[in-house]
Amino acid sequence: MIVNNARQPVHLSYCTNIHAGETWSEVFPTLQTQVPNVRRALDLQGPMGIGLRLSRLGLDDLQCADQLCEFESWLEHENFYVYTINGFPYGRFHGQRVKEDVYKPDWTESARLEYTCKLADLLCKLKPPENYGSISTLPGTYKDWIMPGTEQLISQNLIKAVAHCVRLEQDTGITIALALEPEPCCLLETVTETIDFFKTFLFSETAVRRLMTLCDITLAEAERAMRTHIGICYDVCHSAVEFEDPISVVTRLRTAGIDIIKIQLSSALEIKSLNEASLRHLSRFDEPVYLHQVVEKRAENLTRYTDVGCAVAAVRHRFDAESNLHPTLKLAIDNNSTLSRTEQEVHEAQWRVHYHVPVFISETEHFSTTQQSLKDVLHLQKQFTLTRHLEIETYTWDVLPAQYRQQSVSDAIANEYRWIQQHM
Repeated sequence: MIVNNARQPVHLSYCTNIHAGETWSEVFPTLQTQVPNVRRALDLQGPMGIGLRLSRLGLDDLQCADQLCEFESWLEHENFYVYTINGFPYGRFHGQRVKEDVYKPDWTESARLEYTCKLADLLCKLKPPENYGSISTLPGTYKDWIMPGTEQLISQNLIKAVAHCVRLEQDTGITIALALEPEPCCLLETVTETIDFFKTFLFSETAVRRLMTLCDITLAEAERAMRTHIGICYDVCHSAVEFEDPISVVTRLRTAGIDIIKIQLSSALEIKSLNEASLRHLSRFDEPVYLHQVVEKRAENLTRYTDVGCAVAAVRHRFDAESNLHPTLKLAIDNNSTLSRTEQEVHEAQWRVHYHVPVFISETEHFSTTQQSLKDVLHLQKQFTLTRHLEIETYTWDVLPAQYRQQSVSDAIANEYRWIQQHM
């Protein structure tokens, strides 16, 4: 749907990665059921955008002309349209362990390049509005996998992907923009790392000249093309987990000339008072499917953990050391009693957890969320139109504790739409 037409059309949808399905025969029936359900819950009469997620298997299935024709006919008949694709998860994304495998294949591998280029081909065929489509993708690779030469190899493949998008635009008149999505514990994690990577590996003269050669265009055309066809997907949850200030993020990206191609509207868990009780409550969110990176803030220092389990183990070890100095702390925990203010301050720290919670939730039973960061981003979007593509992304619905899933998924998605519109 179009939510803001003050400067240019701005499209809002939800990402269909919330729904399980890998092959097209699994994905399409789900779309046919769930997307109309959301439309009815919203009582939406006009055209409705779809933030499509396709695995490699689903994408391969849509290479069949009959399958694609059926999808296109359904979109037209139901007044739906696809303007953005989530090209981050390559393989299975529900019902089994995903964790760090979500980054495989990473941007060092030709399989990631081929998959992304085929997504761009498909999005062109689906004719996105204003002849502009976006594809979000992973931020290079997982940080633990970085070796000497990794960044150079990643940049080479990204430049090839940009070249593919340039040729598509030359052939079709449709602009496809790739959006790297910074995420905790990845190559591109913070806004500083993101800007450094773009300056060094994508916006450098060497990179631009490489694009010029691949596309047989002038240097000036190549520079414009690079800045047009690649930018970032600003996932608000990810940035909030890093304790980043939205105004600073937006200002620094704009100063660096990096486009915000797409904003994923999302919210993370926030633990404002870290103690043994909060760790026990967090265990309900420690599930085996997705990676839930944790960033801890103590004073002005940040400590990062790759998942909830290892974060809890590390902090419990620290708690044990500290409790030796404060015997009453262990007694309070053993008795399951309320910790005193003094005892809480022994472990004064704040956690933010990469766990996408529905955007309309400001407080869980024991924790808060980073909803305020999302409000700040929406305020900036309203003022400055940071991007023309907005996408609600709460893919963790199936693994949320049951008490937060007391409505149908389509009703929950509709409530997220309403909350977003209210704060636009």
